[in-house]
Amino acid sequence: MHKSLFGTVIKKVRQDLGLTQEMLASLSGLERTFISMLERGVKQPSLKTVSSIAHAMHLKSYELLHLVEEQIHADHVQNHLSTDLEAEQRRLDALELEREKSRIGEIVNTIPVIFFARTPMPEYAMTFVSKNISQLFGYDKDKFMAHSGFWHAHIHQDDLPKVMERLQNISASDLLRHEYRFLTASGIWLLVREELKLVVSESGAPKEVIGSIVGVTPLGRD
Repeated sequence: MHKSLFGTVIKKVRQDLGLTQEMLASLSGLERTFISMLERGVKQPSLKTVSSIAHAMHLKSYELLHLVEEQIHADHVQNHLSTDLEAEQRRLDALELEREKSRIGEIVNTIPVIFFARTPMPEYAMTFVSKNISQLFGYDKDKFMAHSGFWHAHIHQDDLPKVMERLQNISASDLLRHEYRFLTASGIWLLVREELKLVVSESGAPKEVIGSIVGVTPLGRD
């Protein structure tokens, strides 16, 4: 027998009959504290207890048990309905999140700003880059993701030392802004503006570098 639901039923019937716990205890020959524990689901009734309480409520034992059975069924239906509603809400939340991510992706890949993430120095390997990078540089994003040297190999040799020096001194407290020339797939040097931020862990250890790049001015060929 489901002890907590039995307690729910006898409490409801008791209140419907206008009985206090003391009155029910007196009519059933049970202790008031025991009635209280039954209603709170602390104690589980025996068949003798069921019979005593049913008699005190002017019910047959099977009638009281039938009420408990109906309560179990109602509780099951309610729980099932709640579970279905929760599952549907989770599905809708996930769908909304997916739509939001998709929309953000459309915007990121349409506007002429490249977003990226890299590991900290010295590797400085690309871990993420937005797909619109090909619109600015003409190279597929896989080129940049393949190995860390691809990016630096296409920075103008006169700008590379300064770029590397600034990267080595990047901090979590300041936003690094700089410009340099980058060789596009078409052979044109493009002046780009890069903004970088160092992300650190809770312990203060370098975690990753995130940033953005925008093209400033095509400079022609060497």
